[in-house]
Amino acid sequence: MRIVHSLLDANSTIKYYVPLPGSKVIKYLFDRSPTTQIYITNIQVAEVVSLFYKLRREKIIPSDDSLEEFKDTFFSDIKNKKILVYDFTNEHILDFKVYKTITTPRPPHKKPERTFIPEFGGYVQELKDIADTGDAIMLMIAREMHFLNQKDVFLVTSDGRVKDVAKSLGIKVIDPEKASVKNLPEAIDQRKQKRKRIELKALCFDCESNTQLPTARTLDICDNGVRLLTKKPITVGKQLQIKISPFSDPHNDKEIEGRVVWCNNDRVGIQFLTPQQVI
Repeated sequence: MRIVHSLLDANSTIKYYVPLPGSKVIKYLFDRSPTTQIYITNIQVAEVVSLFYKLRREKIIPSDDSLEEFKDTFFSDIKNKKILVYDFTNEHILDFKVYKTITTPRPPHKKPERTFIPEFGGYVQELKDIADTGDAIMLMIAREMHFLNQKDVFLVTSDGRVKDVAKSLGIKVIDPEKASVKNLPEAIDQRKQKRKRIELKALCFDCESNTQLPTARTLDICDNGVRLLTKKPITVGKQLQIKISPFSDPHNDKEIEGRVVWCNNDRVGIQFLTPQQVI
Protein backbone atom coordinates (compact mmCIF):
# COMPACT_ATOMS: atom_id res chain seq x y z
CA MET A 1 0.00 0.00 0.00
CA ARG A 2 1.42 3.36 -1.02
CA ILE A 3 1.18 6.03 1.65
CA VAL A 4 -0.38 9.34 0.62
CA HIS A 5 1.25 12.41 2.17
CA SER A 6 -1.17 15.18 3.13
CA LEU A 7 0.40 18.52 4.11
CA LEU A 8 -2.11 20.62 6.05
CA ASP A 9 -2.04 24.34 6.65
CA ALA A 10 -2.83 25.61 10.15
CA ASN A 11 -6.46 26.45 9.35
CA SER A 12 -7.04 22.89 8.12
CA THR A 13 -5.22 21.29 11.08
CA ILE A 14 -7.33 23.18 13.62
CA LYS A 15 -10.49 21.65 12.11
CA TYR A 16 -9.53 18.27 13.53
CA TYR A 17 -9.80 19.56 17.09
CA VAL A 18 -12.48 22.27 16.84
CA PRO A 19 -15.78 21.67 14.98
CA LEU A 20 -15.59 24.06 12.02
CA PRO A 21 -16.60 23.99 8.34
CA GLY A 22 -14.55 21.22 6.72
CA SER A 23 -13.99 19.27 9.95
CA LYS A 24 -15.67 16.15 8.57
CA VAL A 25 -13.15 15.81 5.74
CA ILE A 26 -10.20 16.53 8.05
CA LYS A 27 -11.37 13.91 10.55
CA TYR A 28 -11.62 11.40 7.72
CA LEU A 29 -8.03 12.13 6.66
CA PHE A 30 -6.82 11.75 10.26
CA ASP A 31 -8.87 8.79 11.43
CA ARG A 32 -10.46 6.86 8.59
CA SER A 33 -8.27 7.00 5.49
CA PRO A 34 -6.13 3.83 5.42
CA THR A 35 -3.44 5.46 3.28
CA THR A 36 -3.01 9.01 4.59
CA GLN A 37 -0.11 10.34 6.67
CA ILE A 38 -0.69 13.84 8.04
CA TYR A 39 2.10 16.44 7.90
CA ILE A 40 2.44 20.02 9.01
CA THR A 41 5.49 22.28 8.81
CA ASN A 42 7.38 23.11 11.99
CA ILE A 43 6.41 26.76 11.56
CA GLN A 44 2.73 25.79 11.54
CA VAL A 45 2.96 24.28 15.01
CA ALA A 46 3.09 27.83 16.39
CA GLU A 47 0.32 28.93 14.01
CA VAL A 48 -2.00 26.16 15.22
CA VAL A 49 -1.44 27.07 18.88
CA SER A 50 -2.08 30.75 18.06
CA LEU A 51 -5.33 29.73 16.37
CA PHE A 52 -6.43 27.86 19.50
CA TYR A 53 -6.06 31.08 21.51
CA LYS A 54 -7.79 33.14 18.80
CA LEU A 55 -10.77 30.78 18.77
CA ARG A 56 -10.93 30.93 22.57
CA ARG A 57 -11.06 34.75 22.45
CA GLU A 58 -13.87 34.50 19.90
CA LYS A 59 -15.63 31.99 22.22
CA ILE A 60 -15.70 29.33 19.50
CA ILE A 61 -13.69 27.28 21.99
CA PRO A 62 -16.11 27.53 24.93
CA SER A 63 -13.79 27.34 27.95
CA ASP A 64 -10.20 27.50 29.14
CA ASP A 65 -10.42 23.80 30.02
CA SER A 66 -11.37 22.99 26.43
CA LEU A 67 -8.49 25.14 25.19
CA GLU A 68 -6.01 23.23 27.35
CA GLU A 69 -7.48 19.90 26.25
CA PHE A 70 -7.18 20.81 22.55
CA LYS A 71 -3.57 21.96 22.98
CA ASP A 72 -2.60 18.85 24.94
CA THR A 73 -4.19 16.58 22.34
CA PHE A 74 -2.47 18.43 19.49
CA PHE A 75 0.99 18.04 21.05
CA SER A 76 0.22 14.44 21.97
CA ASP A 77 -0.65 13.73 18.32
CA ILE A 78 2.73 15.16 17.31
CA LYS A 79 4.55 13.14 19.98
CA ASN A 80 2.77 9.93 18.93
CA LYS A 81 3.48 10.71 15.25
CA LYS A 82 -0.14 10.88 14.27
CA ILE A 83 1.03 14.23 12.86
CA LEU A 84 4.53 14.35 11.41
CA VAL A 85 6.31 17.70 11.58
CA TYR A 86 8.21 18.50 8.39
CA ASP A 87 11.15 20.70 9.34
CA PHE A 88 11.77 23.85 7.36
CA THR A 89 15.46 23.93 6.43
CA ASN A 90 17.78 26.15 4.42
CA GLU A 91 17.33 24.04 1.29
CA HIS A 92 13.69 25.08 0.99
CA ILE A 93 14.47 28.75 0.50
CA LEU A 94 16.12 28.01 -2.86
CA ASP A 95 12.85 27.11 -4.61
CA PHE A 96 12.65 30.36 -6.53
CA LYS A 97 9.75 29.21 -8.72
CA VAL A 98 7.51 29.39 -5.66
CA TYR A 99 8.63 32.94 -4.83
CA LYS A 100 8.00 34.12 -8.38
CA THR A 101 4.54 32.61 -8.56
CA ILE A 102 3.25 33.39 -5.10
CA THR A 103 4.36 37.04 -5.10
CA THR A 104 2.74 37.78 -8.46
CA PRO A 105 -0.50 39.73 -7.88
CA ARG A 106 -3.71 38.26 -9.17
CA PRO A 107 -4.99 39.41 -12.55
CA PRO A 108 -7.71 42.09 -12.29
CA HIS A 109 -10.46 39.59 -13.07
CA LYS A 110 -9.29 37.39 -10.16
CA LYS A 111 -8.99 40.07 -7.52
CA PRO A 112 -10.11 38.99 -4.03
CA GLU A 113 -13.75 39.52 -3.20
CA ARG A 114 -14.84 41.31 -0.04
CA THR A 115 -17.80 40.09 1.96
CA PHE A 116 -19.66 42.01 4.66
CA ILE A 117 -19.95 40.00 7.91
CA PRO A 118 -22.74 41.45 10.12
CA GLU A 119 -21.40 39.78 13.31
CA PHE A 120 -18.14 41.70 12.96
CA GLY A 121 -19.61 44.86 11.47
CA GLY A 122 -17.10 44.93 8.64
CA TYR A 123 -15.70 43.32 5.54
CA VAL A 124 -13.41 40.32 5.19
CA GLN A 125 -11.27 39.58 2.17
CA GLU A 126 -11.99 36.03 1.11
CA LEU A 127 -8.88 35.45 -0.98
CA LYS A 128 -5.48 37.00 -0.45
CA ASP A 129 -3.95 38.88 -3.35
CA ILE A 130 -0.34 38.00 -2.49
CA ALA A 131 0.34 35.10 -0.12
CA ASP A 132 2.49 35.58 2.97
CA THR A 133 5.85 34.09 3.98
CA GLY A 134 4.31 31.17 5.86
CA ASP A 135 2.35 30.22 2.75
CA ALA A 136 5.52 30.40 0.64
CA ILE A 137 7.32 28.06 3.04
CA MET A 138 4.42 25.61 3.02
CA LEU A 139 4.33 25.59 -0.79
CA MET A 140 8.09 25.01 -1.00
CA ILE A 141 7.77 22.01 1.30
CA ALA A 142 4.75 20.72 -0.65
CA ARG A 143 6.80 20.93 -3.86
CA GLU A 144 9.67 19.04 -2.25
CA MET A 145 7.32 16.33 -0.96
CA HIS A 146 5.70 16.21 -4.40
CA PHE A 147 9.01 15.44 -6.12
CA LEU A 148 10.33 13.07 -3.44
CA ASN A 149 7.16 10.96 -3.11
CA GLN A 150 6.25 10.35 -6.74
CA LYS A 151 3.36 12.81 -6.68
CA ASP A 152 1.41 11.01 -3.89
CA VAL A 153 1.07 14.34 -2.08
CA PHE A 154 -1.89 16.61 -1.38
CA LEU A 155 -1.84 20.11 0.03
CA VAL A 156 -4.88 20.57 2.28
CA THR A 157 -6.01 24.19 2.43
CA SER A 158 -9.07 26.40 1.92
CA ASP A 159 -6.99 29.50 1.16
CA GLY A 160 -7.93 30.60 -2.35
CA ARG A 161 -4.61 32.24 -3.18
CA VAL A 162 -2.59 29.25 -1.95
CA LYS A 163 -4.83 26.89 -3.93
CA ASP A 164 -4.28 28.87 -7.12
CA VAL A 165 -0.50 28.90 -6.70
CA ALA A 166 -0.35 25.21 -5.74
CA LYS A 167 -2.29 24.17 -8.82
CA SER A 168 -0.08 26.34 -11.06
CA LEU A 169 2.95 24.51 -9.62
CA GLY A 170 1.45 21.07 -10.23
CA ILE A 171 0.59 20.36 -6.58
CA LYS A 172 -2.66 18.50 -5.93
CA VAL A 173 -5.04 20.28 -3.52
CA ILE A 174 -7.90 19.28 -1.23
CA ASP A 175 -10.15 22.06 0.04
CA PRO A 176 -11.84 20.59 3.16
CA GLU A 177 -14.55 23.27 3.11
CA LYS A 178 -15.61 22.42 -0.46
CA ALA A 179 -14.81 18.71 -0.62
CA SER A 180 -16.83 15.91 0.94
CA VAL A 181 -15.80 12.47 2.09
CA LYS A 182 -17.67 11.00 -0.88
CA ASN A 183 -15.63 12.89 -3.48
CA LEU A 184 -12.14 12.61 -1.98
CA PRO A 185 -9.45 11.35 -4.40
CA GLU A 186 -9.41 7.57 -4.79
CA ALA A 187 -5.86 7.35 -3.37
CA ILE A 188 -7.22 8.69 -0.06
CA ASP A 189 -10.76 7.34 0.00
CA GLN A 190 -10.46 3.57 -0.21
CA ARG A 191 -13.82 2.82 1.38
CA LYS A 192 -14.95 1.24 -1.87
CA GLN A 193 -12.26 -1.41 -1.71
CA LYS A 194 -13.97 -4.80 -1.58
CA ARG A 195 -14.39 -5.99 1.99
CA LYS A 196 -15.25 -9.52 3.04
CA ARG A 197 -17.70 -9.95 5.88
CA ILE A 198 -16.30 -12.81 7.92
CA GLU A 199 -16.08 -13.72 11.60
CA LEU A 200 -12.60 -14.70 12.72
CA LYS A 201 -11.00 -14.78 16.14
CA ALA A 202 -8.91 -11.65 16.69
CA LEU A 203 -6.39 -11.16 19.49
CA CYS A 204 -4.70 -7.76 19.71
CA PHE A 205 -1.61 -6.80 21.67
CA ASP A 206 -0.30 -3.30 22.34
CA CYS A 207 3.11 -3.15 20.61
CA GLU A 208 4.46 -0.78 23.26
CA SER A 209 3.41 -2.63 26.42
CA ASN A 210 2.72 -6.09 24.92
CA THR A 211 -0.54 -6.22 26.88
CA GLN A 212 -3.58 -7.91 25.35
CA LEU A 213 -6.44 -5.60 24.42
CA PRO A 214 -10.16 -6.44 24.72
CA THR A 215 -10.96 -7.35 21.12
CA ALA A 216 -13.22 -10.25 20.23
CA ARG A 217 -13.68 -10.95 16.51
CA THR A 218 -13.51 -9.53 13.02
CA LEU A 219 -16.55 -7.96 11.38
CA ASP A 220 -15.07 -7.45 7.92
CA ILE A 221 -11.64 -7.46 6.38
CA CYS A 222 -9.73 -6.37 3.28
CA ASP A 223 -6.09 -6.31 2.22
CA ASN A 224 -5.53 -2.90 3.85
CA GLY A 225 -7.26 -3.36 7.18
CA VAL A 226 -9.86 -4.93 9.39
CA ARG A 227 -12.91 -3.85 11.39
CA LEU A 228 -13.18 -5.50 14.78
CA LEU A 229 -15.77 -5.90 17.48
CA THR A 230 -14.19 -4.78 20.76
CA LYS A 231 -15.28 -4.98 24.37
CA LYS A 232 -13.81 -1.57 25.23
CA PRO A 233 -12.70 1.43 23.14
CA ILE A 234 -9.07 1.41 21.94
CA THR A 235 -7.04 4.58 21.61
CA VAL A 236 -6.75 5.92 18.06
CA GLY A 237 -3.13 5.87 16.86
CA LYS A 238 -2.14 2.85 18.97
CA GLN A 239 0.06 0.33 17.12
CA LEU A 240 -1.03 -3.28 17.51
CA GLN A 241 0.15 -6.83 16.89
CA ILE A 242 -2.92 -8.72 15.68
CA LYS A 243 -3.39 -12.49 15.62
CA ILE A 244 -6.28 -13.57 13.37
CA SER A 245 -7.43 -17.19 13.17
CA PRO A 246 -10.57 -19.29 12.51
CA PHE A 247 -12.55 -20.07 15.67
CA SER A 248 -12.37 -23.76 14.68
CA ASP A 249 -8.58 -23.71 14.39
CA PRO A 250 -7.12 -21.07 16.77
CA HIS A 251 -3.56 -22.34 16.31
CA ASN A 252 -3.70 -21.56 12.59
CA ASP A 253 -3.24 -17.84 13.13
CA LYS A 254 -1.77 -15.04 11.04
CA GLU A 255 0.15 -12.23 12.76
CA ILE A 256 -0.21 -8.72 11.36
CA GLU A 257 0.91 -5.31 12.57
CA GLY A 258 -1.62 -2.49 12.36
CA ARG A 259 -2.57 0.94 13.62
CA VAL A 260 -5.93 1.99 15.09
CA VAL A 261 -7.36 4.64 12.76
CA TRP A 262 -10.83 5.02 14.29
CA CYS A 263 -12.85 3.77 17.22
CA ASN A 264 -16.59 4.09 17.74
CA ASN A 265 -17.89 2.49 20.95
CA ASP A 266 -17.60 -1.28 20.36
CA ARG A 267 -16.23 -1.02 16.80
CA VAL A 268 -12.61 -0.33 15.89
CA GLY A 269 -10.94 0.16 12.51
CA ILE A 270 -7.34 -1.01 12.08
CA GLN A 271 -5.09 -0.19 9.15
CA PHE A 272 -2.43 -2.77 8.36
CA LEU A 273 1.09 -1.33 8.20
CA THR A 274 1.60 -3.32 4.99
CA PRO A 275 -1.12 -4.88 2.78
CA GLN A 276 -2.02 -8.43 3.78
CA GLN A 277 -4.04 -11.16 2.10
CA VAL A 278 -5.57 -12.62 5.23
CA ILE A 279 -8.18 -14.86 3.63
